[in-house]
Amino acid sequence: MCATPEEVDAAAALAQLISAQGLSNANYLLFLTLLETNNPFVIDVLIGERNPFLLFSSIKPNWYLLRETFRILAKYKCNELSEKALLAFMGIVQNAYKTSKDGYKIYPLSLSDVYGIGKHLDKERDQLEPRNRLVLDILFDIYYVGIDSDNRNTIRVGIKANDIRMAFFDNTKRLVDALPDVLLVKDSVRPPIAPRSFSWKLDKEPEEANPVVEVKPSRRPAAKKAPAGKANRRSKR
Repeated sequence: MCATPEEVDAAAALAQLISAQGLSNANYLLFLTLLETNNPFVIDVLIGERNPFLLFSSIKPNWYLLRETFRILAKYKCNELSEKALLAFMGIVQNAYKTSKDGYKIYPLSLSDVYGIGKHLDKERDQLEPRNRLVLDILFDIYYVGIDSDNRNTIRVGIKANDIRMAFFDNTKRLVDALPDVLLVKDSVRPPIAPRSFSWKLDKEPEEANPVVEVKPSRRPAAKKAPAGKANRRSKR
């Protein structure tokens, strides 16, 4: 899908139609399908003036939604997903697993699912950079819930989530110390396929219409990069 300008035209027209309807239980799968195209022109039309991070906030997490989210996160390389698509998928994940065991009951996380989240960290950028902060918070939530579980696999997943966080914070480590190196291979940057004839623009300026998600200050103090040490079970350090 979206391999030719004509396909981008068709996808953008569909995106405009369902975006006008608004996201609901009846059409959220179409939103997922269009996000998976990873075409920024189509995604701009689909999301419009919405905050991408909150796009699926009205949809109660379910097994299929979470499975598809992690499948798509695994499908694309660490630098391949468009910013808005990544924020939308991360919003789904945080909505399901933030400080609650309900997400695990709906869709038990595997190590590969955690890898699909952690690979989007960029150690060359600051921890407070919006995308890094979001990924780090999600990994902490997975760790926090996981270590309080009685299930061995859930505990293992939680510990791995924290290992990835510590590899980011510790200046003596690299992300490859906690993630398979094949997941950190970046794709060459290629220009997206543009539509042939479809024309659309936001009513507002992009900066106002699509604000960068700002993760609200956490109840937990921000960790600083420091030499490796044993992580506290109840804090980010």
